[in-house]
Amino acid sequence: MSLSRRTVLSAVVAAPVLAPVTPAQAAGHRAAPAAVPAALAAESGTGGSGTAAFLDARNRFDLRSQPTDLFGGEIALKQGRVHQQVAFDPVTGLAYVTQIISDGRRLADETVTLPEGERGRRGDLCVNEVAPDGTVRAVMYLRGVGHGGGLGVEHADGRPRLWIETDADPVTSGFAYGKRVGRVTFTPDAIVDAGSPLIEVFDPVPGSSHVTPSVDVAHGRIAVRHGAPGAEEYRVYALDAFTSRTFTALHGFPARYRTQSWCLYGDLVYQNEGSAYSSTNPRPGNSWWNVYDVTTGQIIERTFNTTALDLSHRETESLTVRQTPDGPQLVFGFATQEPGPRKMALFGITGTTDGTGDHVPWTELDYDTAVYQPNSSHYVPQYRQTGNRIDIHLRLSRVDGAAWTNGETILTLPPHIRPHRTQGMVGQITGAGVTDSLTIRWEVTTDGRLRIYDQRAFSGWIGLDAGFFTS
Repeated sequence: MSLSRRTVLSAVVAAPVLAPVTPAQAAGHRAAPAAVPAALAAESGTGGSGTAAFLDARNRFDLRSQPTDLFGGEIALKQGRVHQQVAFDPVTGLAYVTQIISDGRRLADETVTLPEGERGRRGDLCVNEVAPDGTVRAVMYLRGVGHGGGLGVEHADGRPRLWIETDADPVTSGFAYGKRVGRVTFTPDAIVDAGSPLIEVFDPVPGSSHVTPSVDVAHGRIAVRHGAPGAEEYRVYALDAFTSRTFTALHGFPARYRTQSWCLYGDLVYQNEGSAYSSTNPRPGNSWWNVYDVTTGQIIERTFNTTALDLSHRETESLTVRQTPDGPQLVFGFATQEPGPRKMALFGITGTTDGTGDHVPWTELDYDTAVYQPNSSHYVPQYRQTGNRIDIHLRLSRVDGAAWTNGETILTLPPHIRPHRTQGMVGQITGAGVTDSLTIRWEVTTDGRLRIYDQRAFSGWIGLDAGFFTS
C-alpha cells in the first residue's frame, strides 16, 4: 500500500510525534527522507551532535507522565495471536511487530497445515510492517527462529534490517525460544528459515537459551538477555564490535522479575511484566515497569502501570524506544480483545525526569463510609507505592462510637499492592481514656485485608501515619 498525502495526514493525527513517511519510502524502503527532523538526524548520524536525546541513569522517561495513544485505538495485525515485540525503523519511522503465526495458517511453500500449537513449538514468526495510521503494509515470515520477544531495527542501504532471536530448538510442548541472535533484511512476503544464509548469525553467549536482543541505534549499542527462566542475565555491547563478532560485554548484570518485554536505551534497560486480566488477576491487573542502571546493574525504579485499565484482555507485551521530531519516546503495548483474535494497543511516553525530587502521589483507598469516618480530610485512607514498599496513611473513628473489635477488618487493599505473605505494622491510637500503650498492631494479609489487633476494647480513633509493608 502506497501512502497518499491524505493517508499521511491521517497518520499524523493518529500519531502526531511520528516522522512522516514519504510515498517513495512506503513503496520500497529505498528513498532517503526528504527532510529528517533535527532530533532524528542527530540520532541517525545524518547530522547534529546526537546528545540532545541521550537519557542516562540520571535522566530517564517519566513513567508517571501521561502516555499518548499512538494509533488512536487498538489495531489488528496479520495474525490473530498476541503480538510480542515492536521496534521502529530509525529513518522511515515504520513499525515492525512480531507475532507467532496463527494456527491453521499455511504459508505459500507449505503443502500441509501444521497441527494446533505447532507454530509456537517450532518458533515460527510473522513480522508485520505497520504504517503510522495502523495499517499493516507488508509481512515477512521467519520459521524456526523463536518466540519474538526481542527485536531491533537498523536502516542500511535504504532497507530495514531486523535484529531478532534465531536458531530455536523445537519443543514438544510450550514455546520454542532462540539461542542465538540473528540479523535479516525485511523483505515483504519472504519466507526465511533459521539456518538460511539470509540470516546473519551471532552467538555472544554460546550454549545459552532464551536469547533476545535489543538494539539502541542512537547510542551505538546492543544488549542481549539470555539464560534459563529464573537465571536470566543482561549483557550490553558496543554495536560495531558486536557486528564484527567481538563479544566483549561493556556491562553485565542479572535480571529480576518475570519479563514480558524489555529494551536498551542509553545507560538504562527498561523492562515490563504482567499478565492478562483473569479471575486471579482482576483489574487493575499486575503490569509493572522496572528500570535498571546498566552501569551498576541495580533497579532504580519500579512503577505500577495504570495505562488503559479498561482494555479487554490487556496483556502486557511490547516495549521499545523510538526517535521522533520531539526527541526519544518510550513505546509500550498491550495485547487486547477478549475473546480473540487479539489486537495491539500502543502507547508512548516522551516526558522525562532526572530522578531527583520524584514525588509519588498518594492514592485514596476504598472503605465503608457508613462504618468509619476519617478525623479530617487530611486522614482519609491512602496508599503510595515506591518500589516494593507500600506506605499506608489513615486516621479513622467508628461512626457509631462503639469500641474496636480485636481482628476487625478496616478495609481491603486493591490486588496490585497485596503482599505475598502476611505482614504486621505498628500504628497509634487516641490518648483519650487510654492509660497504657498508645500503639496498636495492624496486619495486612495476602488477600488484602487490613486488620487491627487489640484486646482493650477502647473507642476513639486509630491511626497508621507511618505504616508500610513490602509488596
